[in-house]
Amino acid sequence: MRLVWCPAEHADETARRQRIDALQRRVLAPLLGLDAGALRFAREYKGRPYLAHAGAPDYNLSDTHGGTLFALSHAARVGVDLELAARTPPSARLAARYFDAMEAQALAALPEAEAARAFILSWTAKEASCKCTGTGIFGFLPRWVFAVGEPQPRLLALPQEAGEAARWSFARVQPSAEHTAVVALRDAAPGLRLRGYTLGSE
Repeated sequence: MRLVWCPAEHADETARRQRIDALQRRVLAPLLGLDAGALRFAREYKGRPYLAHAGAPDYNLSDTHGGTLFALSHAARVGVDLELAARTPPSARLAARYFDAMEAQALAALPEAEAARAFILSWTAKEASCKCTGTGIFGFLPRWVFAVGEPQPRLLALPQEAGEAARWSFARVQPSAEHTAVVALRDAAPGLRLRGYTLGSE
């Protein structure tokens, strides 16, 4: 399993979309032995992108201010979510709207700064899981339940559509000093190892 970190400063939204498309091709093309322009992409029924080539790895990406993180694997289905670790969202309000009631109550009991940090930890785990399944987040975030405030994601409950909990594994990674991310894997091969790269370092 490969993680590729692509640090960048974002410009306007159009430039951002163009940058992500160029990065996708630059990161993925060598894995298939193709020119970047020869890559073919398709989408699942809810919009999750995939490579339309036989033998292609599963992949997912997450983009936020400061960079883009790719997760790629031939041995698991993957999802990834990347956030700025120092974000201070209105955690109590957002958790009450998007999280399971137990998680929301646990966050509400924490001091404000601690709650903000715990919210980001939970959010990244939940969104990575939704991106792995390809369902999208709406209606599914509260159905993925993780222990609140723990550095590494610990799954407590999941949607029926996601299959058995034993099929899932999670890892928190820190691609930069400013960012935190979670990689969600379904049906990972035993002993699968994460290997990280920064674009241009190989």
